[in-house]
Amino acid sequence: MVQEVVLPTLTAHFDELLDIQARGFAAALGKDDLQVIAAFYATPTGKRLVAAQPQLAQAQLVGTQQWMQSVTPEMQGKLTKAIQAHGWGSAGPAKPR
Repeated sequence: MVQEVVLPTLTAHFDELLDIQARGFAAALGKDDLQVIAAFYATPTGKRLVAAQPQLAQAQLVGTQQWMQSVTPEMQGKLTKAIQAHGWGSAGPAKPR
């Protein structure tokens, strides 16, 4: 399904995505900065960075998931305490502030 439907559909609309991204860059950066960035991407290092983007994105995704797993127990404990402090977890009325 990915090869048959997903990739061809995304490829057909890829220019639309590039336009959205270009507008985002243009809104955040000036012409001089964009020219310097374009020059960088034309260098061998810039080309290697582009080629490495899928691998970098995957590593960031995995790292973010691992980080969330490590902080979730702490966050859940704090949320439980905050819910109890507000009286939201009980069947009775909420405590006044």
